[in-house]
Amino acid sequence: MNFGVELHQYLDSATCLEEAVAAERLGYDAVWFGDSQMIWREAYVLLGAAAVRTERVQLGIGVTNPLTRHVGVTVGALLTLQELSGGRALLGVGLGHTSLATIGLPRATRVQLRGWIGNIRRLFGGETVDGMRLTYAGALEAPPLFVAAGGPRMLRLAGTLADGAILAGQVAQPSGVAAALEHLHAGFAERAEPPARFMVCAGIAAAVSPRRAEALDAVRPHVAQGLLSPLARLAGPALEARERLQHTYDAYQHLHPTASHAVAVPDQVIREFSIAGTPDECAAQAEALFEAGVGEITIRPYAVDGASRLATIETFAREVMDRLR
Repeated sequence: MNFGVELHQYLDSATCLEEAVAAERLGYDAVWFGDSQMIWREAYVLLGAAAVRTERVQLGIGVTNPLTRHVGVTVGALLTLQELSGGRALLGVGLGHTSLATIGLPRATRVQLRGWIGNIRRLFGGETVDGMRLTYAGALEAPPLFVAAGGPRMLRLAGTLADGAILAGQVAQPSGVAAALEHLHAGFAERAEPPARFMVCAGIAAAVSPRRAEALDAVRPHVAQGLLSPLARLAGPALEARERLQHTYDAYQHLHPTASHAVAVPDQVIREFSIAGTPDECAAQAEALFEAGVGEITIRPYAVDGASRLATIETFAREVMDRLR
């Protein structure tokens, strides 16, 4: 049972770094930093700082994209992080969202992502790609590559090309995980041989409180972006909420705890997209996800009722991780 924490850098750099250090102390296995240059602090700067301040925890970018991060820039950044951290780097990549929307660009296509992944693997291996080569490739083992995926075609691509997947969308319940695994396994079938090791991470908003309503309210901004996905299976009030969010969602408030558009999210859909509730409820939900086939639960922590985000990271470690390990 692995646990990770994904930190979104709407908080100041020093606070994010202290959270990363605390996550290692609390027993988390991985710390991921988001990559959205116009709304969050720079991920690679913080990953480098975290590499110096930690000793054990894995450090990942979760997730970058093929357009704002040129393949040559990414391979250099990741191998530098791999060197500085002593082999603890993780590379997460997806099609892009707010990193592109905030500079007026559309998301990458699956074709672009597939080509980018192939090129980065060749550059990691010391090959020349389009006239580029990394002079210090080969001296270090390439970091594991994860694809963030929510829909069938992205999940299949992850199963075909990656070392792991970061599940997105309605994966906070076992039924969502089971559906995602089916598509991953279809991707495995396209490989010449099945992967020796493939890590399935579920990236899920989290808040824990003895007062259930406070925990649900804390993760509402995160659920808002899940409702916007055309792949989400919605009905009734949730479907109506999506229609409202299509007109009100603000990319500059993406996943921010004070996002004004979050008021559109109905209570009844929140736990499909998050681990939120009382300690007993959250522990039971996490255990069920592991039993469904998740290898790592990567929480995206939200502060509860005026407390700090670090308090949620600590409470989740004490009330969920420690119970299950």
